[in-house]
Amino acid sequence: MKKLLLFIVSVVMLCLNVCTVFAKEIEVYFNDPYKNTRDNTIQNMILSDIKGAKKTIDLATFNYTDTKTAQALIDAVHRGVKVRLVVDEDNYDKKVVDDLRKGGVKVISAQSEGLMHAKYIIIDGKVVISGSANMTLASFSYDNNFMIRLESEQAAKIFTDEFEEMYLDLIFGEKSPKGKAAPAIKLSDGTTIYVRFSPDDRIDDMIESLIGAANDSVYMLAYSFASRDIAERLQAADDEGLDVIIICEDSKAYTDGGGQCGPLSDAGLEVYVDGYPDTLMHEKVIILDNSVVIAGSYNFTRSADRRNDEQVLVIQSKKIADLFLKEFDKILEDAR
Repeated sequence: MKKLLLFIVSVVMLCLNVCTVFAKEIEVYFNDPYKNTRDNTIQNMILSDIKGAKKTIDLATFNYTDTKTAQALIDAVHRGVKVRLVVDEDNYDKKVVDDLRKGGVKVISAQSEGLMHAKYIIIDGKVVISGSANMTLASFSYDNNFMIRLESEQAAKIFTDEFEEMYLDLIFGEKSPKGKAAPAIKLSDGTTIYVRFSPDDRIDDMIESLIGAANDSVYMLAYSFASRDIAERLQAADDEGLDVIIICEDSKAYTDGGGQCGPLSDAGLEVYVDGYPDTLMHEKVIILDNSVVIAGSYNFTRSADRRNDEQVLVIQSKKIADLFLKEFDKILEDAR
């Protein structure tokens, strides 16, 4: 009888552990470029999913120079996985991209007046990895970046439709059709996610509306920030008494044409530059009321809104917001 009880307890504990793993429909991965040893958190997560792929991998990235993930994609091709890649035309001739082509990955170059600046991976029609990191060692290890991992067939379908608009239809940038925005994705834990692409979905207008609807706080991580309309919304939020804090990438804060970090700082808003000039604060994030996160490849610029191919997730979740707040606070402490 005791053995039976021990067996039942063991099975229950195993089930709890397994269920805990598979219940994670959404996870967020941040790298830490300030560690004494190289942080491979994002790279390892991507490698794990590539190595676990059974049927398909679709990948859109602005730049690709990372040899480890490239070899994993080539290995995936050799075991029968269909691998497709869209890369910005300025990076199409990189050696790693050439190695991928030679290894059997189907690669196309984006043809656009803007940038193919999106950064996402779709695996087996059920996993999406979306965020700010390019497929480069610098993005994975030396610069501040994040990637969000979603287990959702609905999300995968939305991203696949966008990917195939580029890969199959060769439609990029300003030529992207203005269709109906994708419906909300509801996860089992109550998280609501909206997937948006530019220039299809006019992300700038959406961000302005969400800032305008905030009640208490707006926290922003901006690699590049030149949108005057978003700046005006932030100024209005600050005037209304909201807690508005902006952290800008040091190398671009006061050099970007039309950059808004300087004017907002001059206007009295709480604006900082990141505290590590030898690395890039490459994140593009807005956290609203400690409960909503806007995060993706989208820099806060007119080009990102009107000309580039970009992706953004809008996530309504206190749990996810808390993760981004922790990252924000870490960068803020160094900036101050």
